[in-house]
Amino acid sequence: MSRILGKDDLLSGDLLKRELVTVPGFDASIWLREMSGEHVIEFKKYIDELKADGASDTTLEQDVEIMTMVISFSACDENGVLLFTQEDAKSLARNNLNLLMDLGNRALEISGVQVGAKGMSSEVADNLPNAPAKSSSVNLPRSSRKRGRKS
Repeated sequence: MSRILGKDDLLSGDLLKRELVTVPGFDASIWLREMSGEHVIEFKKYIDELKADGASDTTLEQDVEIMTMVISFSACDENGVLLFTQEDAKSLARNNLNLLMDLGNRALEISGVQVGAKGMSSEVADNLPNAPAKSSSVNLPRSSRKRGRKS
């Protein structure tokens, strides 16, 4: 018989999946967990604000802000405890752009958010209330390598 979840289990936040992710270009790994429901909603609100301004592509500044936000929502210790507050996360921008994009995109994937040529799309994001039509997607950064070559 499988385990029966109780109130404490559901309120703990311990049911978020975690993965030990190899950091590309470094001999290191980091734990990333899927974003909580609260974090997915906050992320979607930020994306909706970008779309409200009529944006179809993100700027480099917005890309970095998105990725530091996502990393702050996902980077955790082996027990799933987040490593950063959102204020701390702003300091993550001091890191290599490719590192931010790689970790941010991996964190989005773990959370079920797929980033493709036409922007963000996922069951999680698309099924949230008031989700905008897919045709009005904001194009989020897809590949740090591609962006890295442009500079």
